Amino acid sequence: MARTRGASFNSRGESSRGESLSQGEARRRPIVSARRSRAAPIQDDPIVEERAVEEQIYEAYETHGEENAFEAPNDDDDEEEHADVHDIEEDVGGFPGGPHDHSLLTHYVQHVAYAISKGRGLLLGFIERWHFETSSFHLPIGEMSITLDDVSTLLHLPVMGQMCDLEELEFEKARTTLVQLLGVDGGIAGAEMEDACGPKVRLNWLREIYVQRCESQHWDYAARAYLLHLVGCTIFANKSASSIRVSYLLLFRDVHACGRYAWGVAALAYLYEQLGDASLASTKQMAGYLTLFQSWIYEHFPGMGRRRLVTSYDDTTPRAMRWQSPRQSSTLAEIRSQLDALTYSGVVWHPYEGHRGIQPFFGICMYSGWIRIGDTLCRHLPERVLRQFGFQQDIPRSPTSVPNADVVAIDHVWLHFRAHVVSNVRHAASTSDCVDGYIQWFRRVSHPYIIVVADDARPAVAPRQRPDVPQEARPHRRSSPPSPSGALARFRRMARMLQSLISCRHVTEGTVAHQVSVDLLQIANEGIDEYSPTRRGQRHVRGRRSTSN
Repeated sequence: MARTRGASFNSRGESSRGESLSQGEARRRPIVSARRSRAAPIQDDPIVEERAVEEQIYEAYETHGEENAFEAPNDDDDEEEHADVHDIEEDVGGFPGGPHDHSLLTHYVQHVAYAISKGRGLLLGFIERWHFETSSFHLPIGEMSITLDDVSTLLHLPVMGQMCDLEELEFEKARTTLVQLLGVDGGIAGAEMEDACGPKVRLNWLREIYVQRCESQHWDYAARAYLLHLVGCTIFANKSASSIRVSYLLLFRDVHACGRYAWGVAALAYLYEQLGDASLASTKQMAGYLTLFQSWIYEHFPGMGRRRLVTSYDDTTPRAMRWQSPRQSSTLAEIRSQLDALTYSGVVWHPYEGHRGIQPFFGICMYSGWIRIGDTLCRHLPERVLRQFGFQQDIPRSPTSVPNADVVAIDHVWLHFRAHVVSNVRHAASTSDCVDGYIQWFRRVSHPYIIVVADDARPAVAPRQRPDVPQEARPHRRSSPPSPSGALARFRRMARMLQSLISCRHVTEGTVAHQVSVDLLQIANEGIDEYSPTRRGQRHVRGRRSTSN
């Protein structure tokens, strides 16, 4: 199991700050021949099929190598980092671009965004805005995150059930596990792990085992090989993109009971872990299910990336299958500039309303607390991203108020999740609604911008109402008001056009364009009511309803 520095806790509730890879396990870019050998899937997958996830990982590594390569830290770097920490403690003004208050992002000095400000290198657009302290992306408009609801909708994976237990296996125990659960010879199992450089197996070897077990009609062995391969190239993809630890095979010991696990929770905890690891300046690669990550961006940020919509998408399938990655991706400079200029109008807060008939919202998605995969623990904090659930965003509690716990206690809390869901929330008056002072608080404790410019040069997150007109200016009065009958006809025509636009689905539900169309239709209907001469027998004067007798 990968370990990040500060991004997770072990089963004793202690901070895990080891290296993300075990000693001796080199960071290697998958070679072209290995990628080609992994090109074809075994069969159609029951969850979202990994469409070129390995190519995506490889391309991400290429991008890192060209634009954001980091030198391996040496002793001088360590001394410089300690000096930086000392400087931070003395500097009450905070960091350029934030945070100015260090109480929330306590490990910011280790974050890639800090390294960027120091000129040490760059990572990819969204990753550099991820902060493991809050399990969220820090953006100019506030925090956003990949939640259990996103996983449930994008992948159609279950988010209710047991959390997945994992046991780290030594070489000999891993060999025994392969013999017992895949029916392979002990010598063959040992040779494979030696080729894979540890207690793990290669994905192409699993494909061969699957074919062999199908030919011999050993269906349980075949099922386990298939399932291990499936999770190895999707929700538990590692940095090599070519192997998976034997530990995960234990999850399929009883192939008839796999449905008891909350696979969506495991996928999200694993992705959180990998995002936390990738956000550190010393990390060059990222693991995890990139299809989940990318489709989340496509759904919530319609202006980001050169994505392509799959025209043959079937609404009964996982939502992530709507999207196809383009052959030419956006550059890091483009994404960084777009995110720094992000406003409320560039975000779709809850894009899945049209999909709820297929995949409903589950109350457990509002659970606030620890989630885990094995003994790797991550915080799931929906109270920090309430606008993604249609609620007004308030200033959230400190993430450290979630008490540390061991695996047994976490599982107990999870099974009694109803006592730990976010409550006392208010429905949002608008999709981006937040309490007064939230953005000011957020910018004080966070680092929402990467490009360092003057604060007054940044766009407002919410568009100002008629910024060219002074606030104290009186509106110009018409010398001759329009005819009520003419205004009524225009309002009716506007309402018909907008209703047709919405009913025929010319605007996608959940997008900003759809919300604006609905708001305009409401305004048009109000205009019809106001100008209609038959409205409850009321007479009109200059287009305004009179209540006099």
